[in-house]
Amino acid sequence: MLKLGILLHVNWLAVVYAAGQNCPLLAALFSVISAGLCLRVHPSASIRLGLVATLIGMAGDIAVVAVGGLDFSAASPVLPVPMWMAGLWLVFGTSLPAFQPFLSKRFWLTPILGIVGGVGAYTSASTFGAVELGQAGRLTMMVSVGLLWAAAFPLLVHLAKRMNP
Repeated sequence: MLKLGILLHVNWLAVVYAAGQNCPLLAALFSVISAGLCLRVHPSASIRLGLVATLIGMAGDIAVVAVGGLDFSAASPVLPVPMWMAGLWLVFGTSLPAFQPFLSKRFWLTPILGIVGGVGAYTSASTFGAVELGQAGRLTMMVSVGLLWAAAFPLLVHLAKRMNP
């Protein structure tokens, strides 16, 4: 589990740095490689949950962009959210079954961890230049990202438990 935790953080850092340097394909490639490594490192890792997390996360990120909390227009002139974000969600979801036993025993903690971790990750990504605050400002970003992660993290932990009883 420690290896997977380190892999998640190294992937996040590499993806956000590459995205901030305007290398979106490299950023996405890091996540594809990391998802594959998750599958090799931990036997409970699940590409199926990774794909579910990607759909949920991208829908949530699009909603955050729609309310003006985030702006990815510099990173993706075509899509409201760049594909490297999908990669981050993919790796997160793929690795989640490994952490599910710990998190399920402390399920009450998942929304709190979601809010703190989610808002912290997006705020940190903005310092790398990977994401920009939307026109609605910091408070809207913090509330909308906090709500996204407060809902998505517990839901994904629950799904991980159901997929890997």
